[in-house]
Amino acid sequence: MRKRLTAYLFMILSVSFLLSSCCLQAEGGTENPPLAINGFGRALRITRPISGLVDSSRSLELSNIRDLVFGASYEQVARQIADAPRSADFWLKCGLENTDDSPLDLSLDAGNLNYIDLFFVSADGVVQEVRGGNLRPDNPGSSYVQKQMGVLPLRLGAHQAGELFVKIRQRTDEYDFSGIRIYDPQAVNDAFIADARNSHQSSIFPLLFQGFLICQLLYVIFQWMIIRRKEYLYYFFYLGVISLYFLSKQESFYGVPLLFSHYPLLRIYLGKTMLILPYFLYFRFIRSFLDMPVNYPRVNKWIRGLEYFLLVYLLFDLGLILITFNRGLQTLLYTIILGFVFLITTGLIIYMFRRGQPLLYYVISGSLFVATGHILGLVFSYLEIVRHLDLGIPNVLIFSQVGIVLEIVCFTAGLSYKSHAAEKEKIRSQENLIEQLKANEILQSNMQHIRNKIARDLHDDIGSTLSSISILSGLALREKDTDQTLGAMSEIKASSISLMEKMDDIVWSINPRNDTLENLLMRVRHFATTLFEARGIEYKIIIEDPLDQVRLPMDFRQHIYLILKEAINNLIKYSEATEAGIRVGCHQQVLTLSVWDNGQGFDTDLSFSGNGLLSMKNRAALMQAELVIRSGRGQGTEIILRVTVESE
Repeated sequence: MRKRLTAYLFMILSVSFLLSSCCLQAEGGTENPPLAINGFGRALRITRPISGLVDSSRSLELSNIRDLVFGASYEQVARQIADAPRSADFWLKCGLENTDDSPLDLSLDAGNLNYIDLFFVSADGVVQEVRGGNLRPDNPGSSYVQKQMGVLPLRLGAHQAGELFVKIRQRTDEYDFSGIRIYDPQAVNDAFIADARNSHQSSIFPLLFQGFLICQLLYVIFQWMIIRRKEYLYYFFYLGVISLYFLSKQESFYGVPLLFSHYPLLRIYLGKTMLILPYFLYFRFIRSFLDMPVNYPRVNKWIRGLEYFLLVYLLFDLGLILITFNRGLQTLLYTIILGFVFLITTGLIIYMFRRGQPLLYYVISGSLFVATGHILGLVFSYLEIVRHLDLGIPNVLIFSQVGIVLEIVCFTAGLSYKSHAAEKEKIRSQENLIEQLKANEILQSNMQHIRNKIARDLHDDIGSTLSSISILSGLALREKDTDQTLGAMSEIKASSISLMEKMDDIVWSINPRNDTLENLLMRVRHFATTLFEARGIEYKIIIEDPLDQVRLPMDFRQHIYLILKEAINNLIKYSEATEAGIRVGCHQQVLTLSVWDNGQGFDTDLSFSGNGLLSMKNRAALMQAELVIRSGRGQGTEIILRVTVESE
């Protein structure tokens, strides 16, 4: 699929460069038909054939041109218009006479020109003036049909005769001029109906397209008002500029004067701006929509540079058209720039496509649709307008419009996918939050349990010891026998030492610096070696694996320490052993600790009510650990504790 996409992109790129090599300059027609009259019968008569005059200084007006000799033929004027339409003002003159007893309403069609001025000078010197052209607002004296047909109104009184002067001025190289045609009201209505009938089907899609754009604009702005993400603003302005561009091309079709009907020069000044600016806005939208500064920093850097380049080109293009008004050069530069931008964009699309992100496919597909539609529109416009080939396409803008519609569909689908992904991420975050809250609740419960246990230990062990010390102290004070007093004081000393050990154990267990197993084993080693050496027992302490990465919860640390301490105390008190040892190992997150000796042992079938064995069993159960006691009379004893732990 990637190979097919790459081939498709390079095919479009080849078409773009082919178009870049063509200079899109208009060429006028070489055929020069005579002045044509449609309708009127014999009521309108041509009294003098068309003749021409070329004003290279572009300074002559009707007042000083009426007396000049129009020595050029129509064919010569038409040929010079075709060669250099912006080099001069072109004048045509012919004679007309109304032979009827009633006035005649004429509609004059001179083609699609920038500026056209009609002057009818009657025999008695009265001048009737009508101005028109595609760079002027619609003539206020024209009817709806005349505005749609692009013809100018002229009225000849009964039996009125005179000279018709036509002044043609071009500021651009784009024009359509093939003589002058005069229609009567019925003929111009018939032409309008025939043209409307031929373009009926092609007129439906532009209306639907503009309606589609308006609906999408409303949808995007509402989305922005709800979500307040800047990509929606970029996309809104992108659609807005596109809507203005197609409005500039088809506003006259709607018959409602909005913007470009009042200010036709905006079509020239903003023509390429409304084609380049959407690229800038679309790049901005893509960078924000895909969060490129975070997800694709390298691509983001290239696209941001491309945006700055487009802004500079927009300013240059505006200056070029204001200074030179050379639409041919402007179009050539635009085509080259478009090919350059498309080349870079193609590389970026291929690079991003290889990332395999689902959201990228929507953006890439939309970009391809827009680029393909725009390039096809340029190609067919060039073939029809410049090469004058009849391709049978009623509206070449339909390619760009279809591409934009497909891009909007891709955007909407991508937005839905992104919203769905964001919703899933939100649900996943909520689930994680719930899990975290549950873990915190468990942690709080454990902390409360530990607090209760510490309070219980302080009350039961330390409290009872302090009570014993208090009783013994009172007894020692009341006792007069020295031996009994010394005995009481000895018990007070032993109780104090026991109390200090218990307090030390509690403080040690709640200190977070002792969380590692290594610190626990150091304390056990110190405790065990002190007792073993005091009793003259040979001992071994074996650490089988490195355990510095094993961390223990506070309650586990206390339980393990007290179990080992109880096992060592029992070994010292009851085993009568000569050898003993401690072995520690951890495998597959199971910590194994064992205390063994070669002493007299005991019968494990008997009740565990003594020697602290029951307490050891209870502590192991609190950790959900396994406690195994292996012993027999005369066989020594081994106590094994297996605890499931976590590693860092």
